[in-house]
Amino acid sequence: MRIRGSKQSKVNRIDRSKALAAQADEAVKERIRTAPAYMYTSLCPVPELRRPPKGVIRYHETLLHRQRASRV
Repeated sequence: MRIRGSKQSKVNRIDRSKALAAQADEAVKERIRTAPAYMYTSLCPVPELRRPPKGVIRYHETLLHRQRASRV
């Protein structure tokens, strides 16, 4: 009896994780579809979205950080 219950709970967990992953994928696709052009750049038409959210590091900033770290 216990084995069937644990198998069923495992199946339920997997189904729930798949559903959450599909929901997250859909949210990302919707955000990409509705996001303004050039978001988080100085060319963005929406002034509030010209700066990235707090804590977001841009790619070129990580490269500069790596270059500075290698000199030390």
